[in-house]
Amino acid sequence: MNGFFCATEVEPLKIPDTKIDEILEQTDIYQLIDEVVPLKKAGNSFKGLCPFHTEKTPSFNVHPDKGYFHCFGCGEGGNSISFVMKYHNFAFPDAVRFLGERCGVTIEYDQNASQDAKDIVALHDELTIDSRKFLYSQEGKTALNYLYKRSFTDKLLEEFLVGYFPANVDTSKYVRKYDKSVLINSGLFKEGKYGLRLMFYDRVMIPVKGVTGKTIAFSGRTISDQQPKYINSPETEVFKKRRVLYNMDKAKQFLRKSEFAMVVEGYFDVMRLSEYGFGNCVASMGTSLTSEHISLLRRYTGDIYMLFDGDQAGYNSALKSLETFLMTDTFPYVVFLPEGEDPDSFLAKHGKDGFEQMLGEKKDLFLFAAEALLKKSKDFNAKLRSLDKIKNLLVSVKSPYRKDHYAAKLSAMYQVDENTLRKDIDISAAKTTLRRTEYSAQNGKTGNRSMTYFCERDFVAALVQLPEDVSLMMTENILPEYFNDRKMSEIYKKVLEVLENGDNINVLLSTPDIAKELSPVLVSDLNSDLYRTAAASREKILANSIRESMNRKIKDTSDMGEKRRLLIEKFRVKKQSQEKTEPED
Repeated sequence: MNGFFCATEVEPLKIPDTKIDEILEQTDIYQLIDEVVPLKKAGNSFKGLCPFHTEKTPSFNVHPDKGYFHCFGCGEGGNSISFVMKYHNFAFPDAVRFLGERCGVTIEYDQNASQDAKDIVALHDELTIDSRKFLYSQEGKTALNYLYKRSFTDKLLEEFLVGYFPANVDTSKYVRKYDKSVLINSGLFKEGKYGLRLMFYDRVMIPVKGVTGKTIAFSGRTISDQQPKYINSPETEVFKKRRVLYNMDKAKQFLRKSEFAMVVEGYFDVMRLSEYGFGNCVASMGTSLTSEHISLLRRYTGDIYMLFDGDQAGYNSALKSLETFLMTDTFPYVVFLPEGEDPDSFLAKHGKDGFEQMLGEKKDLFLFAAEALLKKSKDFNAKLRSLDKIKNLLVSVKSPYRKDHYAAKLSAMYQVDENTLRKDIDISAAKTTLRRTEYSAQNGKTGNRSMTYFCERDFVAALVQLPEDVSLMMTENILPEYFNDRKMSEIYKKVLEVLENGDNINVLLSTPDIAKELSPVLVSDLNSDLYRTAAASREKILANSIRESMNRKIKDTSDMGEKRRLLIEKFRVKKQSQEKTEPED
């Protein structure tokens, strides 16, 4: 493999190794990060407040000479590519392209990059242009009048590139221009009696863009009685609905400045709210909000407001979303529209001021769920069952301050003694921890990291920084099975693959999980002699492996003479290992 291949929301890209290296060499990681995180000199490095978690004392370190960053508070770390991926929520190719444009390095993609994906994006662009023409043609008159009746101006329709395709649209130009596989795989065409036909006929066309601004899907809204009301593009090589939020490409610039993101249910709702100055508004693609959606929003803003219809269906949707938010340690607010209203009709009646007043009546989703469960409780036993349910959810809340806040609220709401409730929560938390510990033990995982883990981590971190031939020499006779820590063993396997295949180690270091594990060492000044660190760690890993093997033999043998011999040998190996790793004068 001579580059990196990855599917993004737009196109799979294969970027030559030389370009990745050149971009990293040309990028000043200090300047890159200082543009968004004010940094101050601290010895040989720079410090600032971490952009990935809330903190008051700076624990975010940047080492320009090494080209790495690491936060000692939350553990995030990596190189310039890792930072752009995390901060802007970009896929690897998009992060490389972003940095390339920034430092003036032209990326020439390998010729065998997926042409289909590029053609699908080009097809979407062409269909967007054509649908705009049809909307303002004689054939689109009915569709345009429908939009005018809903008070959509030409300016708003232009901003969101809303279009239309008639029922009898001629598809021959697309058939001539694109491979049949591209048209079928786009999900926008299907085989008909007389050849390929467009799926989105006689519908208002709403283009859906990814974070980077490329059109990757469509939603078609009927203007007649045909069902369903909306048809969305199916998932394709360039479109994964669990990762895409409508209007995110525009909203992200407002979210950085705004205190919150607003999530609504409809595309037209987003357009109308945007017209009234609410640029921080997005919508999901006909699905419930996913953890990927939540993570995407949290890259750009702190709070999330969910807008729901003020009926039972709206309440149920809000309650259903709670567990997904808790999984991502996110605590949104919910806002319920008056029954029978949507954002469009509400704004028409009450204007921007009325809408902002309604937003001010937001409810904490966790407390709303607790209140909803309580309302369903007909008697004391039912109330206790409801409290037990919400208490079990409270256990997963990480912040002790938030947990205290909720405990006080629940105590008053359910009319129970606060101290008793807190003790019950602590007991439930202890039981949960015990279950997780038992599960971890069964799966060979460890919560407390031992000196063995740090030795293994130092070895792997040294390998990715040493010259390739030296690293290969260091890995001789060191098998992944010799590692005690399962995660570090998996990382070592990947490092071995990269070294043996002659691939680019910088690509591996841009992988979030790997960057997070290794960045504390990569930014450290402690291991300036990489060769010595690698050699010492290597000896310890080998010695640990031999000792583990001997321990198994000692345990398995019933011969006391053999057991004594093995114990002596184990002591000798340990002593030799200590002598080899003692510092020289």
